[in-house]
Amino acid sequence: MSVSCWLRPLALTALLVVSALAAGHAQEAPSLAARMGAAAFHRAGLDQLSPQQLKVLEGWLAAHDGELARQRPLAAEGSATVAAERASRRAAPATASKPKLGRVAIRSTVAGAFRGWQPGAVLVLANGQRWRVADDSMLDTGKALDSPAVTIQPGLVGGWLLKVDGYNTAARVQPAN
Repeated sequence: MSVSCWLRPLALTALLVVSALAAGHAQEAPSLAARMGAAAFHRAGLDQLSPQQLKVLEGWLAAHDGELARQRPLAAEGSATVAAERASRRAAPATASKPKLGRVAIRSTVAGAFRGWQPGAVLVLANGQRWRVADDSMLDTGKALDSPAVTIQPGLVGGWLLKVDGYNTAARVQPAN
């Protein structure tokens, strides 16, 4: 019997063991669909992603797990709660109290002159909200802008993104009120 005859079954056995270990390792981390539940996964539209796109998203979430856990998540509110809150805001006069944040885009302007932002900067909006830059992004407008319009949109994973009209840069922000 030649050496190659007995090495092939050994190599095949080793390959099967490595494959089984890899499969077992892949099963350790539950999929995003399993963690969210089928209904929430479908409502978020994630079931429409290709397997490759879903793999990239799950990889990103796994790589940023610690960072996401350290952030204080905003409470997810049901549509009935949001509708009631909007109705009460329309009925009540505006006050300087701390605004409650639903998961809808916010349009406002920066209060006063604006030259940009840097990490940790707090931006004050005309609606009274204060937002802290929570990432390493920077924007330098070069000249002072007078109350530029801004949009703050909910991010994919629970954060917020601030964008100044006319600029192609966004900052991850968090409420600073």
